[in-house]
This record gives sequence, C-alpha cells and structure tokens, in this order.
Amino acid sequence: MIKFTKFGLVFFCIAFFSGINSFAQQTEMQNIGNPEFSRMDKDQSGLISSSEMQVYQAEKFNELDKDRSGDLDAEELEADTSKMHQQADKDSNGKVTPEESSSQFKEYFQQMDSNNDGQVSEAEYTDYWKLIHRF
Repeated sequence: MIKFTKFGLVFFCIAFFSGINSFAQQTEMQNIGNPEFSRMDKDQSGLISSSEMQVYQAEKFNELDKDRSGDLDAEELEADTSKMHQQADKDSNGKVTPEESSSQFKEYFQQMDSNNDGQVSEAEYTDYWKLIHRF
C-alpha cells in the first residue's frame, strides 16, 4: 500500500508538472510572433526602429492606395484592418496624405516606445494595442 501511494504521488506529480509545462509553452507561443510586428521588424532583431516604422508606413500606405492617387480616401481607409491610418486625417478633409500618414506613424512610434529607448519591442507593441483596444 505504501509503495502504491508513493508511486501514485510520483505519477501525479509528473503528470501535473508536465501539464503545467505544456500549458506554459502554449501560452508563451500565443504571446510571440505577432505577424504585424514581424512585418515591421525588417531586420528581425526583435525590435522596431524608427526607420523600420517609416518603411512599414510607406509600404502600408502604398498597399492601401489602390487607385494610386497619392492619398487615401474614405474607402481605402476602411480597408485598413489595422486601423493605424484612421486618425491620420489631421485636416479632416476626408483624405490622408503621405505626410499625414508619416506624421501619424511617428506619433504611434512615440506612444509605443514606452521606455523611450528609440526602439519598440514586441512587448511594447502588444501592450500599446491592448491599451488601445482595452483587452
């Protein structure tokens, strides 16, 4: 009876801690690898620099500018699933110019860079969007 109890206890501990380890690995995997962050992180350093954010902004702007007019109209802004250009129309004329877009992304970068080191980590990026979307 005592051997069974010790064996049962050992088996339980192994099963329990294996489950915790598996859960921790799954949780960790869910928290890394944000595709939008990865797209911005051109050098795959795990950090986004200001210049990487500018390159991403230009790519995103050109991707959204379907009619190649040089600015984003309301329909093109609606297609922006990241919603990063939604607030860029500073003069409220219904269009976002490349300058407005660039200015907005600089603002986003400064807000995301919570420790003011000139780079945005994936944690800072994720924390920013959690705050914005109130997860």
